Amino acid sequence: MDGKYLGYSIIIGAITFVLGLIVFLAIDSPSPYIAGIVVAFLVAEISFYHFFGKEKKKYKL
Repeated sequence: MDGKYLGYSIIIGAITFVLGLIVFLAIDSPSPYIAGIVVAFLVAEISFYHFFGKEKKKYKL
C-alpha cells in the first residue's frame, strides 16, 4: 500500500479535528477537544479503510 494513502487519512483526520472542534466549541460542548479527537479518529479510520479497500481491489488481494 502506498504511503500517500496514509498521508491522505492523516490530513483528512486533521481537517475533521479542526472542523469538529469549531462545531463543538460553537455548541458549547463540555469537552470539545476530546469530542473533536474522537470524531477525527473515526473519520480518519474510515478513510484509511476506504483507501485500503481501493488498493485491495486494485491488486485483487
